Amino acid sequence: MTALGQATARLLVDPVLALVFPSPCPGCGGSVDHPTRGPLCADCWTALPRHGGMLCVCGFPLPAGFEGPCGRCRRGLGPFTRGASLGPYEGTLRVLVHELKFRGRRRVAGRLAEMLLDSPDVRAVLAATARAGVPVMVPVPLHPSRLRERGFNQSALLAQALADRHALRVVEGALTRREHTPPQTGLSAAQRRANVARAFVVRRRPPLAGRIVVLVDDVTTTGATARACARALLSAGAAEVRLLTAARVG
Repeated sequence: MTALGQATARLLVDPVLALVFPSPCPGCGGSVDHPTRGPLCADCWTALPRHGGMLCVCGFPLPAGFEGPCGRCRRGLGPFTRGASLGPYEGTLRVLVHELKFRGRRRVAGRLAEMLLDSPDVRAVLAATARAGVPVMVPVPLHPSRLRERGFNQSALLAQALADRHALRVVEGALTRREHTPPQTGLSAAQRRANVARAFVVRRRPPLAGRIVVLVDDVTTTGATARACARALLSAGAAEVRLLTAARVG
């Protein structure tokens, strides 16, 4: 079905779904008038927080009035050559990530991908990556036991949704999580680094050797997990690692 046909179908189906299967918006509790474009109502989609200031080349949001690279990149400690995210991990963006991650609403990945591709920062990263050769996308993996428990990897869903819309290849399973580490929530930055220092390993080197790898995750907090993944990818022969996340803390 063409994009026009899909839009027409939504116009016909949405009023029926909203009437027969009313669903409260998880952001504000109001009614969702367009369930096929859910799960948020129109106002909450509009209120989705986005980065308003400058980003470092690695994607880290810079303080207002700050110019130049972030402290980590300035010290040569950043493994990412480029990076971007949609917005801060707060408000309706946080709600949206939770709907995907903890309530299993997998279609949210497609909407997040659409919103990411509407971001000039994300488009710039992907455009520069496409010009630089034959890039691949690699999602941040879950440990097998957590994957069985959840039933899906939200980062893999997001990576595939982005790849489908940007003609990129996802190499799922290239990067694996060999240690079942405790959740990062509640840990200090130093504890987060130690927690994931040896957690990731590359199992499929040939698809990555000499390639630009776009690492995809749902949320970046201190960046400890993403940096541990990047180090594993670079040690396996990746030419560069670039980072895309839906939301970013800090």
